Amino acid sequence: MHHDDLEPLRRILHRAVSRYLTVTSHGLLLADTARPRPLAEARLLGFGGARTLYRDRKPVCRSLDAVASVDRDGRRCAGCVDHDACTRQVRVDLVIDKHAYRLLLAFTSATNFLAYVGELQQKGLDPLQADHELRVVPRGSWGELKFRRLA
Repeated sequence: MHHDDLEPLRRILHRAVSRYLTVTSHGLLLADTARPRPLAEARLLGFGGARTLYRDRKPVCRSLDAVASVDRDGRRCAGCVDHDACTRQVRVDLVIDKHAYRLLLAFTSATNFLAYVGELQQKGLDPLQADHELRVVPRGSWGELKFRRLA
């Protein structure tokens, strides 16, 4: 599939209510599954910066582009009084088992993803033109995501 062929799907995905993919210490929780999966094959649709403001471990404000809130109309991240309290994230839109998901990565998993994408791009490979393996490494109470290109 050519990169330009995915653009209409990306636009629809950003407007649609996305299923969020959850990473636990036991694996990935897909929307329709009760048991976490330690591995998943995925196709990337897009990625970029994001921010989430958490209060008592619950998201109260979210930006899917790290510029403007999707929860609070007209609120811009740069001028927000809570800007420094937000968690910086990487938004990854992907397809797993023919379903679109949104993944918000922070800390180690975000670093892993950005390093992985950088390696692909240094080799002249487009991350949106390949299939990828997502693997969860258990780290006690949380799971770290690792990425690998599938041949």
